[in-house]
Amino acid sequence: MPATSRRRPATRKGRPVLTRESIAAKALEMAGARGFASLTMRALAAELGVTVRALYNYVEDRQDVVHLAVDTLLTSWNPPPLHAATWETSVADYAGSLRALYRRWPRALLVSLEEDTPPASVHPNRLLNLDRFLRLLRDVGLEVPAALAAHRHLSLLVLSFVLMVDGPADRAGDGGGGDDRDEEGRGEGGRGGLVPDAWLAGHADLDIPTLREAAALPLPTPDEQFAELVSAVVDRIRGDLRAG
Repeated sequence: MPATSRRRPATRKGRPVLTRESIAAKALEMAGARGFASLTMRALAAELGVTVRALYNYVEDRQDVVHLAVDTLLTSWNPPPLHAATWETSVADYAGSLRALYRRWPRALLVSLEEDTPPASVHPNRLLNLDRFLRLLRDVGLEVPAALAAHRHLSLLVLSFVLMVDGPADRAGDGGGGDDRDEEGRGEGGRGGLVPDAWLAGHADLDIPTLREAAALPLPTPDEQFAELVSAVVDRIRGDLRAG
């Protein structure tokens, strides 16, 4: 936390200036778009239209900024209530909440790879929401190890889906699904198919008939693909329940 002796002007000519909240929001926006590696104090100050010195009236250092950004990210993660009686819907709702969170700030998800985040800085939501999901699966009959494996499976699938499907589709303006094509052809930028048409055209001599047939099929939208992902997780849980 910043030292209490530091000066923190709240207004300039009657208008709000910086706050820790506004710094956190801008830092998270930057990290979400370009990753935490892009988040320097100089770049953050430039984005906010202030000097680096002004930032230090509100934060201790860059690590304090990273902590604020991650705290803001996880504060916004509030999955809907989970009910054992309708556990399939609850699993889908939980997955949807993860997808929405990750999709809003996709590159910020890599914070554990790019930053040193000590255990004491972990936001309570990261623990509380995991506990809620594990209790849901335990209440419907899974043992805790199987419930944890299901959560791990779901989390990895959603993370990779947002980075590899939603992220490129959102940047291309096709995040709502649809069947648009760009100049490079089907699948470019993660917008659907297996490979871009341009790749296939550039290797017209390759004997890949099955791939060419697959690439010509209608493309599922990101939402349709995500529904398939959730269904696969639910089917896995059903299988674990039967085996148990």
